[in-house]
Amino acid sequence: MTGKIGLQQIKRLIEQIARERDVKESLVEKALKDAIVTAIKKGKGVKGNLIVEFTEEGIKPYLVELQEEFLRKQRQEGRIVDISRYRTLEGTVLSHGRGGLKVKTEKGTFVFRDLSEGINLESGDRVKLVLIPLEISPEEVDFYAAKAAKETFLKELNQAIKEQTYREFKELEGDIVYGLVRKVLPSGDLIVDLGKIEAVLPKKEQIPGETYKVNDRIKALLWKVEKRRGKPHLVLSRTHPLFLRRLLEKEIAEIEEGKIEIKKVVREPGEKAKVLVLSRDIKVDPVGVILGVKGERVQPISKELLGEKIDIVRYSDKPEELIKNAMVPAKVTKVVVKNKRADVVVPDNQLSLAIGKRGVNVKLAHRLTGYHIDVFSESDYKKLESLSQNPSAG
Repeated sequence: MTGKIGLQQIKRLIEQIARERDVKESLVEKALKDAIVTAIKKGKGVKGNLIVEFTEEGIKPYLVELQEEFLRKQRQEGRIVDISRYRTLEGTVLSHGRGGLKVKTEKGTFVFRDLSEGINLESGDRVKLVLIPLEISPEEVDFYAAKAAKETFLKELNQAIKEQTYREFKELEGDIVYGLVRKVLPSGDLIVDLGKIEAVLPKKEQIPGETYKVNDRIKALLWKVEKRRGKPHLVLSRTHPLFLRRLLEKEIAEIEEGKIEIKKVVREPGEKAKVLVLSRDIKVDPVGVILGVKGERVQPISKELLGEKIDIVRYSDKPEELIKNAMVPAKVTKVVVKNKRADVVVPDNQLSLAIGKRGVNVKLAHRLTGYHIDVFSESDYKKLESLSQNPSAG
């Protein structure tokens, strides 16, 4: 960038870089302006808030001051100012504390420090800011613009792209995302390409027994979106209960429409899950609707979860009924609730089904209901009742 920098030259530069980086022109423009501001402030020793605008006459830098404070200073120095000579900005106070006065405007957010004691503003207050042309020659402005474009612009742009990417994916946190496996690390963790950014699917967040190769397609929950050393850090999960909830919401229209509410989801990933549901429409059977004919509606979800069995449990505000429902697929003949404990009685031939492989069925029922559950066969429970009624019989 040499000679006088014109508006068309700046526009072409912005369009070219936006196209090459596949980002919005507004993002490139902001990064360029920020780089020029940094160069001018550093070169001229300018303190406070500074912005630049791209105009037909060239690059115009302005100091941004709180109008009330600006006028107060002018009066103290014995000057009479015609404020109509200056352009102004409307802003909203975000905060006013030790860190200064933070004001949000259409041109960005500004922080004003060392304000006079008489200025007392609160969050939500509307204020006026004044744009004061910086006393600097057009040649100097062009010099600093060229310097910024050469030295700091790409750094500013890269940082802006990272920030935009972080915000975009932060909004998707808790939703399902799709990607391609790019790397399988020695630890078993996966690096997954989500298009604009890569995410990690830790080994512990993968369903036990599932394996992946490079270029495999993957569906997962965007579990965490954080910043680490200024960079977005995304963590995926396929074991989180929320992943199953989102799959059900996508697959079952009645859930998305609000006719059926999912109250709670508990999982032993890859083995079994229980989903507590409530119908908001008396005409809709939540269990039957979600399962479908012969379980056809829930089967694709089970397949996605490596064959994880999914029990749909009807909600009840009566503890005995809730616990009975939670023990599905076992048929329960009796439930006795004592505080947060419950004795559950099942037919003799259903005891192993009620407990489940490695105790998983009763464990999930406990997590779903919040009750500690002891399971008894009918014959064993009768013996216990007989002993309690006639202790000497033992």
